[in-house]
Amino acid sequence: MQLFSLILMLVVLAGCGDLFGTKVVKKKLESERLKANCELDVNAFTDILKRNISTDIRCLEENLNLFIKVVKTDRPGHLSRISLEQFVIKNRPDIKPEMVRAMKAIFDVNYLITGEDQEFISQGNIKKMITFALLFNEKTSQHYLNTFGNTKQTPWDIYSFERGIVADSARSIVVGLRKIFKDDRKGEIHKLNVLDLLDNFTTEDNRDQLEKVKKMLFVKKIILGGSKEEITHVELERLLLNLQPLLTVAHDGIRFQYITIGQVKILEMLNLDLRDLDDLIHQGSLGNRDNKVLFTIDEMMDVARILIDKNDFDVDKFSNLIKEVKKLVMGGNDREVKGIELKALFNHGKTILKSGLSFHDFYRDFRIVMESPLPVTLNFNEYRHSYPHHQKELLTFERIVKKYRFFKGEFESAYFVTGFKRNADAIFEVYLLEYGIEMLFAKYGVKSPNADNPFSHSIDQFKMRDIFKKFEKDLIELKLVSPLWPTITADNVSLLGTLFQYQSDKNAVMDVNEATEFGITLITSLGVSEKIVDFMKDKKCSFDQFGRVEPDCVRRNFFPAICSQYRPYYPLMFSAINAPKICENIPQDEFNVAFLERAIVAARPCTHYTDGNKEEIWFTKDDINTMLMVILHAETTVLRWDTNANNILDADEVNKAYDIYSPALDGFLESRPAIIKKFKKQIYQYLIKYEQVPDEKNFSSVWKFIKFLMSFNKAHPATRKTITSVLMAIGEENKKLPGAPQIDCNYLRDPDTIPTAVVPRASFLKDNRTDHSGLLNGFLEYID
Repeated sequence: MQLFSLILMLVVLAGCGDLFGTKVVKKKLESERLKANCELDVNAFTDILKRNISTDIRCLEENLNLFIKVVKTDRPGHLSRISLEQFVIKNRPDIKPEMVRAMKAIFDVNYLITGEDQEFISQGNIKKMITFALLFNEKTSQHYLNTFGNTKQTPWDIYSFERGIVADSARSIVVGLRKIFKDDRKGEIHKLNVLDLLDNFTTEDNRDQLEKVKKMLFVKKIILGGSKEEITHVELERLLLNLQPLLTVAHDGIRFQYITIGQVKILEMLNLDLRDLDDLIHQGSLGNRDNKVLFTIDEMMDVARILIDKNDFDVDKFSNLIKEVKKLVMGGNDREVKGIELKALFNHGKTILKSGLSFHDFYRDFRIVMESPLPVTLNFNEYRHSYPHHQKELLTFERIVKKYRFFKGEFESAYFVTGFKRNADAIFEVYLLEYGIEMLFAKYGVKSPNADNPFSHSIDQFKMRDIFKKFEKDLIELKLVSPLWPTITADNVSLLGTLFQYQSDKNAVMDVNEATEFGITLITSLGVSEKIVDFMKDKKCSFDQFGRVEPDCVRRNFFPAICSQYRPYYPLMFSAINAPKICENIPQDEFNVAFLERAIVAARPCTHYTDGNKEEIWFTKDDINTMLMVILHAETTVLRWDTNANNILDADEVNKAYDIYSPALDGFLESRPAIIKKFKKQIYQYLIKYEQVPDEKNFSSVWKFIKFLMSFNKAHPATRKTITSVLMAIGEENKKLPGAPQIDCNYLRDPDTIPTAVVPRASFLKDNRTDHSGLLNGFLEYID
């Protein structure tokens, strides 16, 4: 904002020192024939936005008028560029050469604004520009520090008032500048080379700043049209016409991080800004630019490097991800952005914002129903006439509130309780996740096999691996995946997302709604795991140089950490582990210890080092997050199938769940003998009862399975420990599959040195033990 304001002031600062704040010799602008009645402080102009400098502006006018009188030209009443330069060089040796270049730029800007000869400025125009400078200073000095320059947290109501001030000031500035600007050029197009203009104002002190400005010039092309390196008087007039929305959008972008604001106000603000930008970029005067390249991806990334702190987001590390997201959201290639592709981005934004604002309206209108703990049974079709322009949004809202079980949004965690806990933010959060996941699956997934699915695409285990492979480098940089086990992570996401969600079906692929439910749990888990680690710090747990927590301390404090801060969110789980009122006194009994231990093994591909003393590996925050994910998916499973609400899955409830969970068995049974595959349901029941998979290479295990087959009642109830054991067992079985990577856990002795692309320590290790599955054949013959 300050640089933009300074550029507006260039025209009034001829011969007045370094406009970007460089210290110069403070000296009365005088000679034997020239002496003003005031002393000009050239450095005052660097504060033009922040304080009233009207005295200095008027002093500038007096000095410029004296120049006109003293410097002889062939045009009386005009200031000549050449004469002024010669006068300054002769009489003011203290003024640096770059200031002489700046003088030329001032004449160039005057030419663009007023249409005057490029070599002269008239006394009348000096008067007009000084008048504008006084107006500009008055408006900005009154409000800049409370608007663009304000870095304090600000409530929305106050911010909205400030935004109105920016809009009013912008309109006043435009009115003032219009009095100077000449739009009738008698058919001529006056233009300037922006790069040359910036070069004329470049000094050693501001060189880096102006080089950044040059990298952002493509924004001029997007908004005003034409070339990014030139500006015409027609484009300048277009800028004047659109200055108010431009400044309010800029103000929102600069101040956003300091606004105390809820989701609905964010959506309202973004909606206003998006529509303003859409009107600016796609205004009719710019013509049809659908097939014109507006900017390149490299230009966009250059600006991102300027605006985003490298510590917050390293653009260079994620260049591949940025380019893939561009193609996913906007289409086209990964090198450039055309007008039609920018329209696609805006259309996505409009659709999302319209839906979000509509959802908040619907939630407000049906608040009593939405905040009831009961399922939503309301027939929204009866209310469609009340929302004639939001029919599609109402259908989506109805589907979300009726189909989804867990909501986070403004809550610290999703509520895993018997009833429903909803909020308006969470409903939009679900929609936003669905929207993004559907785009991802449409590009990288498969056609949905479910005709009733409201989404057209799903993703299977192999496509999920492809996605993880494609974005492996980025996922590793984001610390979402370890370079040791990207394939295992992809398989775990497929397993949890496909089978252990509230809406999971038996089609063996992950649908958009299932992936969305997984995303809600992940968002919940990420926030809660941060608090768990903080709790362990408060309990003086030992941390190593890599920020990992000592294992025994994790085991002692994992449940107490969740209980102390999130007990109302998971009441049934804490009831199941017999948590007393004082969370620190949660019993370390056999059930609780086994429950947590199963979650640890299911969550951590590496629990102990491969070499040396094979000691246990300390826990990272990611380990704790994944442990919580396992436990929350166990909670989801209980809440889905526990129809009699006794907080466990009875045998008949376990059997009802078989059709959904049977695909989990298909993966590791595929390589087993045919006789084993015939007993898939019995293996499921055996797994529930004994929390392990029968091993055909172990005689006692096969014999135990045969005795199980001979038993009359194979059904068995399941607890949360059972469910985590099932996840653990499936994970262990998948590690035995042909082609499964053999992880070298010894890399974790120094996680900072793990290569970004780890070569598996060994290929699939063939199991040479005797196969005892023939016993099952004999059993079949016996019962026949």
